[in-house]
Amino acid sequence: MELPFEIVHVITATHLIDSESYQRSLGAHAGRLQPGFYVVRWPSAEAALRYDDNADFIGPFETRLSAELTYAKTMNAGRQVAEAAAVD
Repeated sequence: MELPFEIVHVITATHLIDSESYQRSLGAHAGRLQPGFYVVRWPSAEAALRYDDNADFIGPFETRLSAELTYAKTMNAGRQVAEAAAVD
């Protein structure tokens, strides 16, 4: 099962633009992130889209595309490891 994720654009020390173009508060992460694009992951679907301590920010990346490509590579590598473990 894949964890929920989203690509966001951190625009200031306290705000981001989400994947639906809404400006959101960074909450617990305010002041800790540099401007740029981030992959945000959550531990469960219930926690998704809350930018609190449950959110795992990966980045910053210079562009949305570089964030998407990095996340795709990470997910592909994780699938390969899981498939190899299932064969053993």
